[in-house]
Amino acid sequence: MTGTCESCGATNEVLSPVRRRYVTPAEWDTPGRDVLLDDVELWCFSCCTHYPHEPAEPGSSQRA
Repeated sequence: MTGTCESCGATNEVLSPVRRRYVTPAEWDTPGRDVLLDDVELWCFSCCTHYPHEPAEPGSSQRA
């Protein structure tokens, strides 16, 4: 599918359904953190290669 990337806003891009992942490395005084969001977003190839994410499973989109 093509459209506008929900991460960077690029238009006319081929999009992939993904779940956004926030990763915080551990420090000497704080534990690391890895949070996977429930919402499914549509990302372009460039964002998929630069930002942490997990591919969304087919049919798992929370869109109407």
